[in-house]
Amino acid sequence: MTAGRARPPDSAGRIGLMAIVQPTGERPPGFLPPEQRDLLRLCGDAPQPVADLASDSGLPVGVVRVLLGELVTHGLVRITPPEAESPSHRPDARLLRDVINGLRAL
Repeated sequence: MTAGRARPPDSAGRIGLMAIVQPTGERPPGFLPPEQRDLLRLCGDAPQPVADLASDSGLPVGVVRVLLGELVTHGLVRITPPEAESPSHRPDARLLRDVINGLRAL
């Protein structure tokens, strides 16, 4: 299934549990292992989190990450971090200070 690989290829980057997977619409090469074909089918037309793909496929998350990394390498899917992980959606430093001060006041 993963041919002994324990991690996705470095070219795929970090694949977080809540990262969003979306098919690129490219045609698969001549041969894809059945598990990769199943993941592509599960992606459908709508973006899916990695956790949902693992749950729906019945495969362990680590295996799904390796298989998705291969699909990224083939240009068949695009993986983006969830909004909460992207730098533009980080909480404001002032807000964090206010929360810390509020917790200290308890």
